[in-house]
Amino acid sequence: MGVLRYAVIAVVASGALHGCKLVKNSDLQGSGASHDNYASAGYDPNAMVASMWSTKIVPDIEKRAVDYRTLREAIKADPDAAGRKYGYRGKDDGAPWNFPTTLHGTIVEVDTQSSQGTVGVDVDGSGQASVIVDIGPTVLGTTLRDSLDFVSFSNFRNQIEYAQFGTALNVYAANHVMKPLPRNDLKGKPITVTGAFSYDSSSDQPEIVPLALTLGGKS
Repeated sequence: MGVLRYAVIAVVASGALHGCKLVKNSDLQGSGASHDNYASAGYDPNAMVASMWSTKIVPDIEKRAVDYRTLREAIKADPDAAGRKYGYRGKDDGAPWNFPTTLHGTIVEVDTQSSQGTVGVDVDGSGQASVIVDIGPTVLGTTLRDSLDFVSFSNFRNQIEYAQFGTALNVYAANHVMKPLPRNDLKGKPITVTGAFSYDSSSDQPEIVPLALTLGGKS
């Protein structure tokens, strides 16, 4: 019947596919089993993220990151034009634009009381927070996943796996990027951030999920 088609259990990066099971479509059909019965075969989202983080995920965001002040002006002028030029949102025209960004500023607000800890960063010298940066230990949402232009739902077997990949990204960022950040005496410290945010027209302060944080000076 021609070339056999294979349903790939895991995601795009060739390194991430190591050890994953490939299942022929013919094996999925007529077997009496549902497609989703094979969803977890060889699929480990945490291991996948760990293998891709420094080699693919961080380089992709760093390559496309634009200074936040440039993004702010472009978004203010025309959000969709800014999105087409600087952002990414996959194929769904109704989804929010996601913007990789970098910034340097001063921490002027600190919230370490809630599980979703944040700092407010002033990038203008005004004394007011221009952006909110997540510092964990809990990270919500799918900003990191949805900012990656080489990952989409079509790379996964089902919505559950796609959601698990997004959660694994958040957990990795929380453990390896945010957790090492000191929790005391943050206010007044200079900070450099590389990360991403999802555009929300109702908020003047975007919430950035960081992939890199540096305290004390501009890197």
